Amino acid sequence: MMMTTRAGRFRSRSALPLAISLLVACSGAGEEGDATDPNASTDNGAFPSPSVPGAPNPSDPTLTPNPAGAPPASNPTPGTGLDTGAPPTGLDPGSTPPTGSNGSGSGDDPGGSDETPPPATGDGLIRGADPTSESATQAGPFDVETLGNGLRNGPEYGTQTLHVPVGAEPPFAGVVVVPGFVSPESSIRAWGPFLASHGIVTLTIGTNSGGDPPEVRARALLDGIETLKAENERAGSPVEGDMALDRFAVMGWSMGGGGTLIAANEHPELRAAVGLAAWSPGASFADNEVPTLLLAGSSDTLAGGQSQGFFTSIPEATPKMLFEVAGGSHSVANDPSSANGEIGRYGLSWLKVFLEGDERYRQFLLETPSRQSDFRDNL
Repeated sequence: MMMTTRAGRFRSRSALPLAISLLVACSGAGEEGDATDPNASTDNGAFPSPSVPGAPNPSDPTLTPNPAGAPPASNPTPGTGLDTGAPPTGLDPGSTPPTGSNGSGSGDDPGGSDETPPPATGDGLIRGADPTSESATQAGPFDVETLGNGLRNGPEYGTQTLHVPVGAEPPFAGVVVVPGFVSPESSIRAWGPFLASHGIVTLTIGTNSGGDPPEVRARALLDGIETLKAENERAGSPVEGDMALDRFAVMGWSMGGGGTLIAANEHPELRAAVGLAAWSPGASFADNEVPTLLLAGSSDTLAGGQSQGFFTSIPEATPKMLFEVAGGSHSVANDPSSANGEIGRYGLSWLKVFLEGDERYRQFLLETPSRQSDFRDNL
């Protein structure tokens, strides 16, 4: 079965250059409990011209370049379901990753394995002891293995790091996380080990260009899902044969958050979406059927107030939540430890309930966070 792709009714009422020119004088305000990663504030100040490509931080030795580079001109969006020149491969559990994309440069087909992947199931992925508010705020019970080499060369994105829970029982759900404007993968990578320590396979990625707009970041997220699917087939992968191919989510910061909402609006087969101070001025997501969490900050000078509009535009039939942190800056949601750990607890609980189907975490979503300046939902 091919992935259902809908043109949807996504609308953007402002051109990117105009929006950037309006924001160029803005800067983000920090606050106690914001992310401590020195790269986390890169997307927090003035937006430079999108014609200037943003490169991953060369001083960060843990970043692994994705040598595929820019996508081929003949198929600008392979495997994402967003291109118009080729049929989408989609997120259907029965699909296989594209040939010759295993990142080794050998041209081997990662979809050549005869092993049958875990079947799609309506049952929740339940692991470990019953969670508490404290356990949902801190790192989880599993060690985390990180992998940067040997992965599929996703042409729609740049660097990549795979975060895998060690000792957790498969099958695993997967989430892809993308950063914001001119910001490296490291600015959002704290989510990788946090989510993986709770049993969720997480791929944090960078972009091919720092100036990639939200719609390009949406394609990057979907291409990252193709890489997770390829890992399910790749011999020697730490998740070979262990991915639940019907359970994928997307997550992103700033312009990456805008891309997250675009992907969710156009791909109802996704299980969950999490926007981190999402930026996409004037956009509406009236076709979004994917349970969506919006994390924001009240002192965000770049994307402040946009999440409220996004929340309103998402249909009432779709589970949705907005948690705006009082005094939170543009980067407040980049690290799960922010806002005394409430950012992590709500982000994890959303993915546990809607991505993994673990209803034990719903109780934490029904609590009003202590650091909120705006908190609303339709649960």
